[in-house]
Amino acid sequence: MKKIVGILTAAAVATSVFAADVSASTKIGGKLFEYNAKKTLSLLTENNDSHDYANPNITFSVSDDKAGATVKLTTDGKGKSEVKMTTQTIWFKPVDALKITAGTFDIALNKEQIDWTESVTGLGGNGFLATVDVNGFTLDIGFEANEKFWLTKADDADDPTIEKFFIKGAYSADFGNIGAYVKFNGSSFDKDLNSTNPDTFGKALEKLLAAPYKAICKPKDGAISCVEFGAGYKNTFDPITMFVNVVGFMDDSFEWIRPEVYASGNMDAFGFQVFAAPAIVVDSDIKDFLELADISPIFFEVLAKVTYKIEDVTVYAYFKDANLLAKDFASTIKLGAQGNVGAMGWNIWAQIDTAKGDDADKVEFSVPFELTMNF
Repeated sequence: MKKIVGILTAAAVATSVFAADVSASTKIGGKLFEYNAKKTLSLLTENNDSHDYANPNITFSVSDDKAGATVKLTTDGKGKSEVKMTTQTIWFKPVDALKITAGTFDIALNKEQIDWTESVTGLGGNGFLATVDVNGFTLDIGFEANEKFWLTKADDADDPTIEKFFIKGAYSADFGNIGAYVKFNGSSFDKDLNSTNPDTFGKALEKLLAAPYKAICKPKDGAISCVEFGAGYKNTFDPITMFVNVVGFMDDSFEWIRPEVYASGNMDAFGFQVFAAPAIVVDSDIKDFLELADISPIFFEVLAKVTYKIEDVTVYAYFKDANLLAKDFASTIKLGAQGNVGAMGWNIWAQIDTAKGDDADKVEFSVPFELTMNF
């Protein structure tokens, strides 16, 4: 506790000296009710950990026309007795059209706005980012260098070791926003797939099969081991906002392609959001494994949410299926309501998680809740 007080005291002094903008948020979640797959009924649990990267606990930021910085602090997610620095970023503009960022950066082609996590086009990381912005055209060049060198080469090595880097361009005009990127060395091999521990190997295999288009099946040789590339278009056709991405991946061969389509809109009190992304494994070690396991090489991710506002309360329905074409059906369904009591936001919903496997059907039912404050 003394450590937290010390950090906050130092932060308060710093803000008085540098006139930084300070904001904070906290989230308390839990469940009122749960009936799990083991046929166990439980009532009332609360989690007072506000560890949430979308809503960090405390954010300090300062900037002028030429330079700026951001620091974000959050609880550690375990003992709740310590504070971690989850983000620190310093940026500056040597000239008006060029911005240099050191630290944490977050770049993406286009991202769905239901869960904010489903697109594979995220390019964020820690290291260095150069951004050129001229007359609607933006060029981003980023290098992953988080506590490691971006490039290293031993004297006796044939190839250097190069960490992730990317180049992204975008152009915004009356006809919409178009963009494209290429990312090098963005995927990694899960070392647990080589584990002799059945539990460790099983979890790694389950993770691989859930989204085989997000990882490579075995390590690749060479300085450039894999290349991901994508292009997208985004526009608003009142009252609908939509985007279309097409993403592909190569290492030794062309491995997979994944189109992504997102649409959202509001008509009076009614609103909707839909995200659909079929991924097709074309030619890879993973496809050979899928064929041996009699698993389809096509994975179809679906995410949807509809809302209806009644005065100060919004009711909603939510559906998610990581692979609609899978033999073993698994989905998450939420029916809930959210609103505000003064400055406090609240969200409560009934949730059904379903799965069908070799052993037995699984259905879990719960009533989670969230309370949030931003100040």
